[in-house]
Amino acid sequence: VTNWPPPAFSPDTGLFYVPEHNGFNMLYLTDPDPRGSMGLGGKSVSGVGSAGDFLTAIDYRTGRIAWRKQISGGGVGAGLLATAGGLLFAGDGSGNLMGLDSRDGKPLWHTRIGNASNAPQTYLVDGRQHLLIAVGDTLYAFTLY
Repeated sequence: VTNWPPPAFSPDTGLFYVPEHNGFNMLYLTDPDPRGSMGLGGKSVSGVGSAGDFLTAIDYRTGRIAWRKQISGGGVGAGLLATAGGLLFAGDGSGNLMGLDSRDGKPLWHTRIGNASNAPQTYLVDGRQHLLIAVGDTLYAFTLY
């Protein structure tokens, strides 16, 4: 239920955050590659259904789910970022960048900037923390107070 988008971990909460996509597909091989099973052949994908998209926080010590937040609009975007300040950042499939409380998943902030094309990053300049997110070929930077 998870793929390439980077998860995140917070040593402060002990939680491992994973974007979860529960989709079901039928895949048809349309152009077999003569070189064998190298993943280079063509395919056709037909969506069959979905059991929902979630942002899931897992306690790494027990493997139990600490909290799970349903994400509408196509699931969590391009990856997650957990900060030492107790924040969790993620894009959703509706074009929002969300700031959540990393302990319980409670929404704290969001902005509609478009679908993220990369996981959020954070950096420090002159003692002030910033958040950077890519949307297509545009970078958005926010100052965290």
